[in-house]
Amino acid sequence: MDQLKLSRELIEKIEKVLVEEDERAKNPLLAGQYLAAIIGFIVGNHDLPSGEKNEIMNELNAFSKYVYDDITKQRQQTMQPKGEAFGIWKPGQS
Repeated sequence: MDQLKLSRELIEKIEKVLVEEDERAKNPLLAGQYLAAIIGFIVGNHDLPSGEKNEIMNELNAFSKYVYDDITKQRQQTMQPKGEAFGIWKPGQS
């Protein structure tokens, strides 16, 4: 499978379209609901046996979780202090 071209710019364009249709989509959780509904709509309308559709939905859910975990990990790494220190500590000093 080819790599997706996921970028901040693409996400902002999609968010903009959602907000144009529904101002409430400024809320990231509601925007996420729209995206989840779109996934269900697309897969549900695809001409495949229902077992295959369920498998596709499971794969898409797992992929979404993978992206979520990856982004969460990246954000945590950028938020953690570098651990840099300076000075000299001697026993008995506070």
